[in-house]
Amino acid sequence: MRVTVTNRQLSLSEARAFLLQEAAARNVKLEVYSSRHASTQIQAFQAEVSEFKLSTRQGVALRALVQGAWGQSYSENLSEAALTRALDDAVENAELVNAEQGAALQQWPAPPALDLYGEGLSGVTVEQKVNVALELERAAREADARVKSIPYLQYQDADMLVGVANTEGLEREDRQLYAMQFSCPLVSEDGQNKMKEDWQFTREFTQLDPTQTSLRAVEKSLALLGARPTPTGTFPALIDGEALAELLALYSVMFSGKFVEEGKSPLGGRLGEQIVNPLVTLLDDPLRPTGLNSRAFDAEGCPSAPLTLIEAGQLTSFLHNADTAARAGTRSTGHATRHGLQSGVTVGPSNLVMQAGATSPAELQRDFTGVLLTGVSGGHAGANPITGDFSLESEGFWLENGEVAYPLDVFTVAGNILELLSDVEAVGSELHDTYYAVSAPSVRVSKLAVAGGQAKD
Repeated sequence: MRVTVTNRQLSLSEARAFLLQEAAARNVKLEVYSSRHASTQIQAFQAEVSEFKLSTRQGVALRALVQGAWGQSYSENLSEAALTRALDDAVENAELVNAEQGAALQQWPAPPALDLYGEGLSGVTVEQKVNVALELERAAREADARVKSIPYLQYQDADMLVGVANTEGLEREDRQLYAMQFSCPLVSEDGQNKMKEDWQFTREFTQLDPTQTSLRAVEKSLALLGARPTPTGTFPALIDGEALAELLALYSVMFSGKFVEEGKSPLGGRLGEQIVNPLVTLLDDPLRPTGLNSRAFDAEGCPSAPLTLIEAGQLTSFLHNADTAARAGTRSTGHATRHGLQSGVTVGPSNLVMQAGATSPAELQRDFTGVLLTGVSGGHAGANPITGDFSLESEGFWLENGEVAYPLDVFTVAGNILELLSDVEAVGSELHDTYYAVSAPSVRVSKLAVAGGQAKD
């Protein structure tokens, strides 16, 4: 017999408990994923706040398992009546789809202890947050007369709560927060306009340094002025850590067990093979204290742990959630992912890290002549993760005998990510973090195809 439902809004933990109780009463296997995301975004323009946005979103996502088939639904209304309807919908949806091999709910072991909350935003006032945005804008505007505006500038923070529970007895919850700032000034000289960003991510508000972030962004932007036509040809290249991380982010899906299962990854069937240069080691580390996508457990509640994907050039693992792992005959690696409450459970990386090497920045650049690649863009159209091929708009410099000779006009680089990683000759000793949640060192490669405005003598 059902109990009488009410319209009172439950807390997330109460909603999970209510749904599991209802599911148990109906003899339905159920997983409940819950999240609350409270954020602040502040922008500044000409010494005034131009945008101030506070937002909070919370809700639950349900997966009902009925005769081997998953049925999904979600609700941002946490009343018992709305949750009951969401449960009804999940069960009905499961009855409309085919059973999936390997579909099961599990009672995972306990996750690792991981403090991603601390005291980072405790006691921080709105005025302090506003001052960060204003200081970002002031520091960039006053840094150099060639700064014309700061089109992209923002302070943001978030306070997040995630929970997973299921009818197998799983129940866990995790909190985390972060503060982040971003500055991208527009500089102009002799008819050339250039922009380059800098940013800072932290879990401790007091560590933010808006002045330094904006000054670095201005310095990067000014360095691009005076660009000359880019030669066309195939040249040795230095790829700085940020640019390499951008490239790796475009191809992280290659390591997804789901992508492999669907026959889309060029790495399918190659476990154990030497796929790139032995200097390359790549891992996914969800436990990095400063990682943007760090977490103690994944979207199914499976404990997180570092996973080596490429070790000394050899392909050692793929990313799996419970379903893809079961079908591949292995165990989940803790990489179940949800892209919001409405999305289904899929597979994705957390913090992708290419390990740093032993070559100092000075040694990496010593006596080098060729292209220094500092950024790529247009990955949505120019990168093909099914083949690994890329053709991307880029920015960078021409180096002569280890010194920067001049910045380059916008050019295109083309190739294949696996071939590029096979051509690595040296790996830098410093790791560069990016807001793609990918970190990489600078590398020197033997050749890179470049299409610019003129042929090289």
